[in-house]
Amino acid sequence: MQDPEADLNLRTNAPCWYYSYALFKILKVVVKESNCDCIALSGGIDSSTVLAAAISEGIKPRGYASVYRNGLPKDIAFLNYISKLFNLEVKYVFIDDQDIEGLRKSIVECIGEEKLNSHEDGGCIEFRNDAVFYSVIRKAKEDGCKCIYTGSGGDEIFAGYSFLLSKESDELDLSIKKLAYGRFPELEIAECLKMRAIAPFLDNRLRSFALSIPVNCLRSNEMKGKDVLREILRGVGLKLIAERAKVPAESGSGTRSMCTSPLDEYRE
Repeated sequence: MQDPEADLNLRTNAPCWYYSYALFKILKVVVKESNCDCIALSGGIDSSTVLAAAISEGIKPRGYASVYRNGLPKDIAFLNYISKLFNLEVKYVFIDDQDIEGLRKSIVECIGEEKLNSHEDGGCIEFRNDAVFYSVIRKAKEDGCKCIYTGSGGDEIFAGYSFLLSKESDELDLSIKKLAYGRFPELEIAECLKMRAIAPFLDNRLRSFALSIPVNCLRSNEMKGKDVLREILRGVGLKLIAERAKVPAESGSGTRSMCTSPLDEYRE
């Protein structure tokens, strides 16, 4: 793992619009190289930015989204919007109550009990999020996708998490550089399922450039985070997506209703 402190003085100083332009240019190169036919899509900022890059390069991947039938999925309206806007096929992978036990067992077989319980809450929070990616990636593999794009790294690299937004600039900078080289469960699951997952934000060329972006271009006065990605989305006509608040996979898909974690009261 790279030492984040080694790059402490890496961030440069240019207008924020320049970083959005240059980042999107690199993203399009990365996306075009892999030319995936599928994408794990939520209608959120990260996966929508990856999709926008793909479409700009003449690639129209099939979208996959997970929905828990007994939950309150927040992504569906945005997914429908994107699907209609780009005439994009989106496959919904529905999770029913009778699927939960089998999903949990399969996820444990992939990543182990220790990682499932990474929040020390009996595995609830990790499971609610991993169930989304496991179900989507498994379905994509069953459908014969040669590879699948993911938005992995968007929250970590571009200050998407709410706990990052209140940090002082230097502390935020160091936190991002640590998170940028952290663990990404969805990629572990893809490897376990022998599905080729492409995470463009984690490509070394893109990640290195992203870590040079000034903190004020990630977190503006509105304190939303991921401002550089929001600007890209506005530029390609996805203003509705650009204004979305951060929504975890568990909330977007509705899987948050699958179980109750003692940590939930601190995560509202």
